[in-house]
Amino acid sequence: MIDKDKLNDALRQMGNDHLKCPFKERWTPEHPTTGYCYLVTKVLYYYCYPESQPYVVTMNGNEDHWFLKTKTCKIIDLTADQFDTTPPWNLGKPRNYKTKIISKSVKDLAKRLGFDKPIR
Repeated sequence: MIDKDKLNDALRQMGNDHLKCPFKERWTPEHPTTGYCYLVTKVLYYYCYPESQPYVVTMNGNEDHWFLKTKTCKIIDLTADQFDTTPPWNLGKPRNYKTKIISKSVKDLAKRLGFDKPIR
């Protein structure tokens, strides 16, 4: 539903402004998805896949990585390319987002991707 090149371009436009440490320092235009898993999955959840469930898996020993899983167990992870290895999605745990409010950052990315209104 989202073109990966369009997503990468949108994240490059946003830069590291929407990221917190330590991701802010790790982000580069060459790897625009770095640190953006929470934001990207939240956009996908609210604007594309409202029937999905957010999941979190621990990467690199202590970092949460967010992705979505549909009711048919399809994995939706447009930020997995930030890692050298494929995330161990099978170890992921279902989670709810920290807030149900659609933040300014989510709205910003959604707008850059051409989404007008959330469907959830």
